[in-house]
Amino acid sequence: MASDDGGVDRTSPAPVRSDSGAIAGVPSSKPLGREARLRPEFAGKYLGIEPGVWFSAAGLAEQLITQLLREGVSDEELPQRVLDPTHFEFRGGEASAPRSAPGR
Repeated sequence: MASDDGGVDRTSPAPVRSDSGAIAGVPSSKPLGREARLRPEFAGKYLGIEPGVWFSAAGLAEQLITQLLREGVSDEELPQRVLDPTHFEFRGGEASAPRSAPGR
């Protein structure tokens, strides 16, 4: 459910932490992919996501899309960018272009 100011209320379980790119418990000095963390001032809009903690951006986006679809949002109504750069900080990897829906 979208809020009036563009945020999305979340009540799903917390995503898996990125821990600076660790895979299968093996720490890495650099993130292996794009990471995102929720800015503290937007924590109330994304329940279940700990602010200030780095997560896999792809995993976090997938979780948010899944939640939106469960809430009844159609594919056509999904936002171009699920991880709003106003609400999230990013690091590592390549920034991806917004996805385009079929027929747009």
